[in-house]
Amino acid sequence: MSEEFGPMPFTAPTPFAEPPEFERLRAREGPVRVRTAAGDSGWLVTRYSDVRALCADRRIGRSHPDPTSAPRLWPARLFDPPGDVHGEPADHRRLRALLAPAYGRRRVAGERARAQTVLDEILSTLVAGGSAADLHAELALPYAMRAVFGFVGVPEAEWDLYRWRSHWLREPGRMAEQPGDMRAAMGRMVERERGRAGEDAITRLAALGTEAATDVLCGPVGLVEYETVAARIGYGLLYLLADQAQRRRLVADPGLVPSAVEEIMRVAVPGGSWIPRYALARIDLGEARIRAGDLVVLSMQAANRDARWFPDPGAFLIDRVPNPHLGFGHGKFYCLGAHLTRLLLHQVLTTVLQRLPGLRLAVPVDEVECDRSSVTGGLRALPVSW
Repeated sequence: MSEEFGPMPFTAPTPFAEPPEFERLRAREGPVRVRTAAGDSGWLVTRYSDVRALCADRRIGRSHPDPTSAPRLWPARLFDPPGDVHGEPADHRRLRALLAPAYGRRRVAGERARAQTVLDEILSTLVAGGSAADLHAELALPYAMRAVFGFVGVPEAEWDLYRWRSHWLREPGRMAEQPGDMRAAMGRMVERERGRAGEDAITRLAALGTEAATDVLCGPVGLVEYETVAARIGYGLLYLLADQAQRRRLVADPGLVPSAVEEIMRVAVPGGSWIPRYALARIDLGEARIRAGDLVVLSMQAANRDARWFPDPGAFLIDRVPNPHLGFGHGKFYCLGAHLTRLLLHQVLTTVLQRLPGLRLAVPVDEVECDRSSVTGGLRALPVSW
């Protein structure tokens, strides 16, 4: 058996740095054996070319032939594997085809005004409340939740239910069955949405029927990943507050905002940006001999700092072009919500820095802590003043 590293997740010394293990592991040929936070064994893929290739490989999927005994990355429900190994490819294609229009460029463009109104309301409340705030709790989280939930089609009366569900899926140790009352409430929501005219994701899922739609909504395939969006917002603001030169450039030249958003997606990696998948057949990659059923962890964080693809990979450069990052995944694992995430980050960068020109960190940058209590990470808090 090959040498085993770990345990994962590896710890980054600061929000700006990658775990030191990654540079050493990228120097090795192919995936390496690791011990996970759940105590299981798996393969970690860190090189950009390997991660990209496996994202498009038909021999990699979310399913496992025996889900109850599948090796896990985290002891959290977010990563529960389905068991239909043979039916997964067709099911995956059907679900993406159904939902793709709900997340397309046209729908996202139509969401711009509503999301901007939400952001303006939140900022007005912050300014009226004084000259200091926690931008994680008071801006990133509520903005992401209201914008994402509204876009996906979750009725406002159900927001608390979905917010609790999102946290529940990510909390380590939540391995018991999903509470029946949560499933029942989502089933009732689907029933209400059936037959309603609309282009959002919930309406499209409701066309599948109550049982099938509820299975998707209650599973770990999240349609409302607002916490991940909020984490990206926090990281992006932190990078710019810590680098005043680049912040001034961005304010002076709003044309840099799109490339700044892509650079945030490259380097701001809450939770490490792990994508746990399973081998559906044997895969030989470098020196690794991966067997069917083995856990394969794709590290977008490590791949996005691969010097073979990104010059000066540890630097945060708002004008980095080209920037072929894997922050949204790749191939069949490309994030449906990429257009929406880009819009929300764009609005934060253009609005917050303009409305709060004196914005600054309220603590030394090395005192800003990462949140290690959730599998998707992020910042514990982002205290600022203006």
